[in-house]
Amino acid sequence: MPEPSKLRWLLVWTIFCLALLSASSLPGQPLGPTFDFIHDREAVVSLDGSWRFHPGDNPAWADPALDDSSWPLLKGDKPWSSQGYPGMSGFGWYRFTVQIPAQSDSAKSYSLLFSRIFTSYELYVDGHLIGTSGEMPPSIAPHAMFQFQTFPLPAPPPGQTSAPQTLHIALRIWHSPIWASYIGGGPSGSGNLVGESSLIQTELQHRFTLGKVIFVDDYVFSIVGALVGFTTLGLFFFRIKDHEYLWFAILLLSLAADSAIQIAYNVYAFFPIPIFDLFDGALIAANMAAALAFFSIVLRTRRGRIWYITLALALISPLSVILYWPGWLPVAASAALQLICLLPSSIWILTILLRRAIQRDADALLLLFPTSLYIGYGFVYNLAILLSQAGWTTVPDILLNPLPLPPFTIHWMILFDLIFLAALLAFLIRRFSQARQGEERYAGQLEAARQVQQILLPEAIVQIPGFNIDCIYHPAEQVGGDFFQILTTSCGDLLVVIGDVAGKGLPAAMMVSVLVGAIRTEAAHTCDPSEILASLNERMVGRSHDGFTTCLCLHITIAGQVTLASAGHLSPYRDGEELPLAAALPLGIIAKVPYEPHTFSLIPGQRLTLVSDGVLEAQSRHGELFGFDRTQQISNLSASEIAQTAIQFGQVDDITVVTIDFQGSPSVSIPLLVAVV
Repeated sequence: MPEPSKLRWLLVWTIFCLALLSASSLPGQPLGPTFDFIHDREAVVSLDGSWRFHPGDNPAWADPALDDSSWPLLKGDKPWSSQGYPGMSGFGWYRFTVQIPAQSDSAKSYSLLFSRIFTSYELYVDGHLIGTSGEMPPSIAPHAMFQFQTFPLPAPPPGQTSAPQTLHIALRIWHSPIWASYIGGGPSGSGNLVGESSLIQTELQHRFTLGKVIFVDDYVFSIVGALVGFTTLGLFFFRIKDHEYLWFAILLLSLAADSAIQIAYNVYAFFPIPIFDLFDGALIAANMAAALAFFSIVLRTRRGRIWYITLALALISPLSVILYWPGWLPVAASAALQLICLLPSSIWILTILLRRAIQRDADALLLLFPTSLYIGYGFVYNLAILLSQAGWTTVPDILLNPLPLPPFTIHWMILFDLIFLAALLAFLIRRFSQARQGEERYAGQLEAARQVQQILLPEAIVQIPGFNIDCIYHPAEQVGGDFFQILTTSCGDLLVVIGDVAGKGLPAAMMVSVLVGAIRTEAAHTCDPSEILASLNERMVGRSHDGFTTCLCLHITIAGQVTLASAGHLSPYRDGEELPLAAALPLGIIAKVPYEPHTFSLIPGQRLTLVSDGVLEAQSRHGELFGFDRTQQISNLSASEIAQTAIQFGQVDDITVVTIDFQGSPSVSIPLLVAVV
């Protein structure tokens, strides 16, 4: 038997263990931090439950004492059209109650946050109007703020802050008949809340930030599209003749502007729906018109009647939007009409691309797939939306859900726009590179032609006894179509030929080379101006490619006797007076043309002046021509003075001037009378 002392300690230890065990099992004893969802919770409650609903309109329905128990219950986050009231327009009322906890702090306030409600509404609390969104009838302008709205709840009367409140909420919603067959009325999204005002404002800011994140792809595309568009527009001003740069710039800028107004509408609620639809339709029309012009140029397609009809339909497509404003057409019919107006343009572009691709056109092969994505997706998406709003089908999720691109998402339309933009940039870079290579080749050919002209056209005139000859040549471009030759005959006479090939640049320069060689060949065995022109004409027939060449040929003897033949060139001037010549055909038009000779005499001291039409056709900044009268007035000046006067007036064509001062020969008797035959 144990000793009494040991029994005493055993009893104490047993009692201690039992006490400890019982203490650990007592209810209400916390073992860690406690979160009280009754007293310390964040005061925000979702309103996405069932609300009482009644179609029609009655001011008494705002009364908090109204018995609404017979009203049906509808979900507060879905439109009434999907809950048994399809196509309903006009007024509809929603009612529900909100319990506000006791407010120990008199500065604390509560607010309501509503998601999208279409189209306009008034908010009543305990029978009192406290806020509106949009315009109520009799205004017919449809207004939809696809945006969250907040309304502060009225503060409790003094002395009642310590008691909970039950507030009766009534929503008087107006749904315009314009939209009834297209979009359901009433609430159309989740996220309706009631709570402390500071928390509601924080939640509102979060949702606004979320909206900007959702549309970040539109932000990016609007900036990228604008930068590339303005850059391409700058390229156009450097290459005015290449209109494809202009249309590509308009195409991109319209896309960028459309993305910008999408942001302004969906994120910032900057536009009411009708204004947004008009701007959006106008930008789509501009984009489609620019696409038509762009593809007709780059694919080298003739703009026939069908092209102009499709262009006209695209340009008038925005007008279909205006038809639903006064209620002339339902919204769905207006949207369908817009698609119908744009459809021919899409078909024309895709048909031309496919046809050229089948023909193995490199440009079409590059652009066919991205253009098909760009045009095809937009049309399919809008058609699906239209059919779903008409109740014929539902929009596939793949068209609605954006593509995940962590940490953001990208809408399919923006993705296809970027693919289309990348393809067009690749195409334009390739095209610019090819054009640059062609320009370099052409510049090399021009330089070669210029060097040939320097060899063929005399730079320094050998002075012939009895004559003082001066000449000057200023081409309008690097090479020109004017030519002249100063030759001597075996007996010491002077042979002068001056002419002008129609056109400028390399083709004219090559024709000048042919003519100068032919002139030198003919001058080797004849000095008769008529025979020389007749021979040149035979060489030119069939080579001028529907062009022509004017020419003037003179044979001047050391005695001052002049024989002249003209092939449509300007008449020469003698001492400032124009010598009359009969009209004659230029070279190269028809074969076997006789060129009539004219003869006259020069006396010592007289000057003969020959000019090309670049002098007469000099043009001022105001479009005024230098003309015959001014040319005659300066015809007795030196060759350089005549040329500089025309250049300063405004050169537009090649300028050639040859002056011949006849000095006479001491051994030759010069007749005193000068006859012009």
